[in-house]
Amino acid sequence: MTALELIQQLESGTPHPVYFLYGEEDFFQRELIATLTRRWITPDNRDFNLETFEAKASTVHEWIGACKTLSFFGGEKLVIVRGLDEFKWDDANVPPLLDYVSDPVPDACLVLTARKADRKRKIYKGLTKIKGAGECAAPREAALTPWLRNRAKESGRTLSAGAARLMIERVGPKPGLLAGELEKVITFAGKTPSIDEQTVREVVGETRLEKIFDLTDALKIKNPSKALRILRNHLEHGEEPVKLLGMIAWQFRLIWEVKHHQATGTPPSRIAQKIGVAPFQAEQALRYTGKFSEGQLREGFRSLFRADRELKGSGKAPEGILETLVLRLCSAGG
Repeated sequence: MTALELIQQLESGTPHPVYFLYGEEDFFQRELIATLTRRWITPDNRDFNLETFEAKASTVHEWIGACKTLSFFGGEKLVIVRGLDEFKWDDANVPPLLDYVSDPVPDACLVLTARKADRKRKIYKGLTKIKGAGECAAPREAALTPWLRNRAKESGRTLSAGAARLMIERVGPKPGLLAGELEKVITFAGKTPSIDEQTVREVVGETRLEKIFDLTDALKIKNPSKALRILRNHLEHGEEPVKLLGMIAWQFRLIWEVKHHQATGTPPSRIAQKIGVAPFQAEQALRYTGKFSEGQLREGFRSLFRADRELKGSGKAPEGILETLVLRLCSAGG
């Protein structure tokens, strides 16, 4: 089950006594915890009925003890443990937690979170089998349209299918960002009950992550402003600088190899097979072989090598290193 399905289930039914939320999409962890908090926690009982732990700075016995300790105010207790994947698991602390989740106390709800959960390990193998286990991953884009429309409906608005699709097209399949943009759209719409594509166009900017080939194209036409915008777009979407550098380097190597085989007369249909890439990747690279001279590619490799060395050992800001790289690639001769 996904975390989104758990949230939908929770809003219409009885909560589970234990939840295990795992995956990279923190938004759904926050959403489910917020739903549980609204259900049970008030300003009056918050100090007694809500306990939060960071896994790496606490113990399994503290978590279980918090669940079993009766609240002074009575009612359901909510116990949240964040970052199970940062906890040092051993043979002594795995059994107590698995024993508890198999027979939890009825007057408490234990929420465990982790960004990563290796199901080969006993603790995660057990936790992912409970009824309250949900993977926190971005839904497929087809599922995001009804999700967005339902979210708007909860605020008393009707979001058209076209408007929802346009939001996803502009923002990308990022539930957290989409939720934030929807709030802006609703605020902008004022008392208007229906939200259409025109309203979305006026509020939601183009933030979707561009393809790395778009950056290659900007570098070729020596458009530093466009290249920097695309680079920053990747960084703002959470791409790691080292990974970005690797992607740019891979594109340059791909263009170099395709250019080499093209020069030897190898048919386009065989090039992908020879260099071991998907046909569509070779086809994309073929669009650029005539745009980059051998001299430009060699100079580009030297700039990439320098940026790699600086990223790994200079202590300079990674963003600045990549921006300098982009400017060097834009000004490369050849």
